[in-house]
Amino acid sequence: MATSNRGMNPLDTLRDRYDEVETVCPACGYDDADGNWTSETDGAEVRYEHTCPSCGKVAVRRITIQR
Repeated sequence: MATSNRGMNPLDTLRDRYDEVETVCPACGYDDADGNWTSETDGAEVRYEHTCPSCGKVAVRRITIQR
């Protein structure tokens, strides 16, 4: 599936990638195909987070920003 990422920064593109690919909960196996990852940053790190609607497990991915 080809999509256009024009106007998006790389961190938004990565969040969209998690939305598409990282949909199955590693704890219970629930496939949250319609779920979304949230992201926030403190300037030094970007934290992506998704909570499984079935079991409540929180999946976290962190990206450290090098300056």
